[in-house]
Amino acid sequence: MFGNNNGYMQIRLAIYKDKKSKIKQSLKDKKEIIMKSPLFKISLLQLLILITFSSCKPRTAEANIEKAISDLTNKFPQLPRGKSNQLDFYKLVRTVIYDKNKFQLQLYSTPDSIEDQQQIMILINPKGDYYAIPLFSNTYRDYWNFEFDKPIEGIKRINTTFEKEITKAINILNLNDTIDTGAKVLDETIISLLHCQVIRETDGPIFKALWPTYNSNEPIEDSDSCIARLQKNFTAIKKRIHPNEYYYNYNAYLDNRNCRIYQLVNQGKNRGKRLKPEIKTYRQNCNFSVCYK
Repeated sequence: MFGNNNGYMQIRLAIYKDKKSKIKQSLKDKKEIIMKSPLFKISLLQLLILITFSSCKPRTAEANIEKAISDLTNKFPQLPRGKSNQLDFYKLVRTVIYDKNKFQLQLYSTPDSIEDQQQIMILINPKGDYYAIPLFSNTYRDYWNFEFDKPIEGIKRINTTFEKEITKAINILNLNDTIDTGAKVLDETIISLLHCQVIRETDGPIFKALWPTYNSNEPIEDSDSCIARLQKNFTAIKKRIHPNEYYYNYNAYLDNRNCRIYQLVNQGKNRGKRLKPEIKTYRQNCNFSVCYK
């Protein structure tokens, strides 16, 4: 009796093992079919793309500007830094968007509580690439390469100029083309971003009045030397106030806020060619011992 039971159990066990083996083989075959299916490959590819993009999210525009300002303050230690976020320290003054975002300009400034205020300009191309340019105060005279002026002793040199920095920005962002985009960047910087006004031959009184300021970082000046410098400025500006080919145009611009004059010597020339700006800069302020607001 037991022998027959044992035989019966062995038969049932063999049948069970055979069924189990067939089920495993069936599952294996289905898995291979699914793996070979184009739909599976597409789904797997979509999953990998989703994982990649979710783990590498692009920086926001604000994060890009934060990085641009932070990198610039590291490059130029003469620019003050905020304790944490630089966008909490440097405040946006204005934004200029040219021709449906052909390029964009942004102006940032240190707080009013800082005596020697500094500014930063951000240039952005249509792809969202950016370049930050320092707009130092008149304390850093080597940066502006002022006519009839010299650097202040004891003030650390910048070792570059505004002309070099804006040229570099236009080139790096591929805005220096043969359709005058580079020239438009320079024009919009002067007129729209810095709110400069055009100077004409009849504006002589501007150069006769003293522009008193007070900055403890700059040496005190006397009125006679200031008047002499302002007259030299006006004489030099008048000599080249019109670009040769465009006599009816003016190329000198007064920056009231920063007490500077920018003269774009080759403005309007070489149209249809890459821009090679030549910028003459003149300091208009006189640093007196009395603080004028």
